[in-house]
Amino acid sequence: MSHSTGIAGGRRTAAEGGRGGARLVAGLLLVLLALVVFAGSRLAADHQHHAYDPQPTPPQAYRLVAGATYQLSTPGGVAALRDAGVTTGSLSCAYRGSDGIRRPMSLASTVDDDRDLNVFATWQAPAAGEFGVSCLGLDRVFIDDAAGSGTDVAGALVVLTTVLGFAGVALCCSGGYARSTVYTTSMPTATKAA
Repeated sequence: MSHSTGIAGGRRTAAEGGRGGARLVAGLLLVLLALVVFAGSRLAADHQHHAYDPQPTPPQAYRLVAGATYQLSTPGGVAALRDAGVTTGSLSCAYRGSDGIRRPMSLASTVDDDRDLNVFATWQAPAAGEFGVSCLGLDRVFIDDAAGSGTDVAGALVVLTTVLGFAGVALCCSGGYARSTVYTTSMPTATKAA
């Protein structure tokens, strides 16, 4: 009876197992990096001025372009208006420029649908410059699509978190599978001599 140790097969699977281990480690590092980036996104969101950020505070003024149409929003949108007892048909909003004089806003359209998330109306800026906005019955009004509203860094970091997380999980699965096949295929095999 002769025994074959499967040396060539054992070397091949050991090398594959080594690469699998490297993929597993790289995947774990990517998952950890994704968690760090996600934590950074939450910190960034705390310092942004958009209606969809957690506990947002609107800036004092937005930089607007004359004739451009902007979306007015508030945290909670139409549902928050209803809860405050304000209907979109009875909205009384105003803007103020650098002179500090409040002027009534002529809203271009109002939204009665909860699916618009935070948007409740649109407005066409009458002039260019820095303007603050407010509406009676609402403590916070935002113009999220204004030039001066800032970049959504938190949103970009969440997208990056998703990409890093998926890549990390895929590498972990691939590396774990490669490591598991090393233990099942590198066992010596016995053959019978006739």
